[in-house]
Amino acid sequence: MRVGVAKVDITPAVGTELCGHFRSNLKSTGVHSNLYARVLLLDDGENKAALVACDLLGVTSTLVASTRERITELTGIEGRNVMISCTHTHSGPGSMPCRVIGRSDETYQNQLEKKIAGAVYLASKNMKEASIGLGMGSEDLAASRRVKWPDGSIRFDWLDPNVPPEEPIDKDLAVLTVRDIDGKTRAVIINFACHPVTMGGEAFNLISSDFPGVATSLIEKVKGDKTVAMFFNGAYADTHPRKDLVPGYNYYSQIKGDELTTTLGTILGAAALKISETTPTHSNLTVQECSEIIRAPLEKVPSEEEIEEIMPRERQKLEGLMRAGAPRHKWRWLKQKVGWYEYLLEFYKSGKKWGTYEDLEVQVIRIGDIYVVGLPGEIFSQIGLEIKARARELGVNKVLVFALTNGNPGYIPAERDYTIAPIGKRGYELEGAYMLYGRPLVGPGTATLMIKTAVKLIKRSERD
Repeated sequence: MRVGVAKVDITPAVGTELCGHFRSNLKSTGVHSNLYARVLLLDDGENKAALVACDLLGVTSTLVASTRERITELTGIEGRNVMISCTHTHSGPGSMPCRVIGRSDETYQNQLEKKIAGAVYLASKNMKEASIGLGMGSEDLAASRRVKWPDGSIRFDWLDPNVPPEEPIDKDLAVLTVRDIDGKTRAVIINFACHPVTMGGEAFNLISSDFPGVATSLIEKVKGDKTVAMFFNGAYADTHPRKDLVPGYNYYSQIKGDELTTTLGTILGAAALKISETTPTHSNLTVQECSEIIRAPLEKVPSEEEIEEIMPRERQKLEGLMRAGAPRHKWRWLKQKVGWYEYLLEFYKSGKKWGTYEDLEVQVIRIGDIYVVGLPGEIFSQIGLEIKARARELGVNKVLVFALTNGNPGYIPAERDYTIAPIGKRGYELEGAYMLYGRPLVGPGTATLMIKTAVKLIKRSERD
């Protein structure tokens, strides 16, 4: 086994608009921590595969496709053997289209393609013999953020800290360690599930890689400049960071700056480093890639005729609430819905229309007896847990699940989350987030397709 690593700075200029939060002023005012594209390139003599981690909110499948083409031109590595994932920091640039929470930055995206391809090229130029091993642990750093309230609706748990969340989440901390023939650490790969939304208060408008950047920086500082640490988010979409990790904090605490970022990242980085230090590694490994496109159904959005009938009533209701001085939380999402209808009308009038499904890529890269499953979008915890459980039934115990991989079509809920509450009360991830993404939510059946396909690809990789 030969391995190459690389780390390329992808930090945008200060003043760039950030993407990921509701806020009237999203212009960045400084840099809290740099953003990077990090690469681990694997070559067993016959097959090559690249894992790429970017400190970004997400990227489109279109950008992934064009970046893969650049990588092939530069290195000869087949595009399908490249897995591109994002950490999902909410303190980065508009690396993908969004509405309300930040604008798409096409100029940045064009440069990003070149920088990711360049990072893979650099990794291909420093290939060395190496050994690889996987260590496992568990960390209680995140919690489910979805709670069923007495009225039957699903809401974020921080709205009422006296109602604890009951939904299970994935607390696995998987750490992949790569060492050269002299035993020196070349790379440490962290796979953990938690929403990177820890920057607040005075740090809100700073460019930041959030807690994943703190964790990876800690490892790189301890191990030295030649070590590259990477973070791949797990099935994190319905989680949030635990505020009570910070001494004196609880659910009510307002984040003043980067105190939660630093605390969570330090705990995670130290835990990953401890696992890495005691993980045995092996060099006689093979690499195998396989992927499959699934057709994910899309939930129906209102037609032009339906919107023209509904919107006047909704707008009148919104204006009435605002004139009466109603609290913001009473009309906030109604305002978003009216804006969504206006967006859809422009979309239809430009001659566009939504299909009934979307093609999504499920990818598996096998490294010896380790299986890396890459899934697009913001994956709910239950999906990752189910893939791991079904893999164990096959006798496969070393499974890493990477969310936000090879595209970000929005939230991918677990099947039960479509029916856990009546339509309109299913929670932000199902009722509001698609408006911010500017696209329909994937429909029921998507999670099942992803799980079945991932398990099928694990089986195929195991045979090969």
